[in-house]
Amino acid sequence: MKIANALSKQLFGAKYEGVRKSLLAAGILFFAVHAAELRVEIAPFILYLTSAFFTAGIMWQMLSGSRYKEAMQGVFMLPFENRSFVYSYVAVLGAHTLITKTLPVWALFFAAAKWNGFEITAAFLCGCMACAVASVAYLMCRRKNLVLPVLWAAGILAVIVLVRQTKAVLAVVLVSFAAAVLYLYFADAYDFYDTAAARKSVRHTGRTGSVFTYLTRYLMENKNYLVNTAVLCAAACFLPLLFGEFQKPPMFPFGLAILCLNTPVCTLLSCDPDLEQAIRVLPGQASRFCRRYCLFIFTVNGIVACVYLCSWQFINGGIGFADFGIVVLFALQSAILSVILEWNYPLRSWKTESDLWHHPRKYLVPLVMLLLAVFVAAWTVILWIGSAILLMECCILLYVTRR
Repeated sequence: MKIANALSKQLFGAKYEGVRKSLLAAGILFFAVHAAELRVEIAPFILYLTSAFFTAGIMWQMLSGSRYKEAMQGVFMLPFENRSFVYSYVAVLGAHTLITKTLPVWALFFAAAKWNGFEITAAFLCGCMACAVASVAYLMCRRKNLVLPVLWAAGILAVIVLVRQTKAVLAVVLVSFAAAVLYLYFADAYDFYDTAAARKSVRHTGRTGSVFTYLTRYLMENKNYLVNTAVLCAAACFLPLLFGEFQKPPMFPFGLAILCLNTPVCTLLSCDPDLEQAIRVLPGQASRFCRRYCLFIFTVNGIVACVYLCSWQFINGGIGFADFGIVVLFALQSAILSVILEWNYPLRSWKTESDLWHHPRKYLVPLVMLLLAVFVAAWTVILWIGSAILLMECCILLYVTRR
């Protein structure tokens, strides 16, 4: 209990204020949707699928994050019992995932549709099982065992999606949870600590003016960032198939706006306070870093946008010269806005990378780009106006970063 109490206070706060805030947010969301009388028919397997795989994804982000591992160093300096630490660590991270991330999703599901007690219990057990299985899968992947976690996840997915029976889902959930608890019984506490990940925040290239190289290495070494970019590339292949059904207005710019939602890449300063402090202290570093950071985000957005462009041409066709200009405009515009937000309004007081990446601020840039997409879809001449605005913002960015 002492280990669990110490770990939970680092995540939820000294007085567990994080729990109260999450419960309040979930309660407000539930009563708001319930009072609006928004009712939809949702199949139970959708609830189970979301509870299991959404929770597992957040739990994986928690386990692979570097910020919380730095806090674990103090715990490892004290004497502890291995099995107690493993169970306490998984339980605390799982509780944080369920309370702060999955609970609002449950509130939305429970307010929008009618559920019986058996289905609610099955959904809760799906979330608990996902936390335990994600922890085991993380340890297996650390030991280069990739086949068993994939087969395990595929088996759970097959039962939820294909069988679609609550009793069958509950049976596989209980079996998976018991197997995960048994595996954690023999796990080593130090396997959860990745010293290389903890040192990523202080790693530098050792060369003057190599900010772009540093950011590229940071992206390549942090697999979560690469996974998020890969998911966006997959979405870029799928969106033309979805938007191709609509003829008016042209939906091509709306896909570019949606693909700007690359949160990890746009929060590198907030994720690395030491790097931010060094840049702000050293003279002349702000302007140079922001320009290269903008180029870095533009490159990542440009790669995803090019995938989207090629996929649109392959599925729907009709790509013209103006569409290339729109791709450059959206990629550069979103990069400039992201850098301005990150430099002037960095995110503070976050506990884990998952909290950072799910901050509401991440929707500001895509929202602005959606508004721009509306104008681009309505009038082609607005492209020239957008280019003028983009040029003006580049000048503003140079002026702000020189201050």
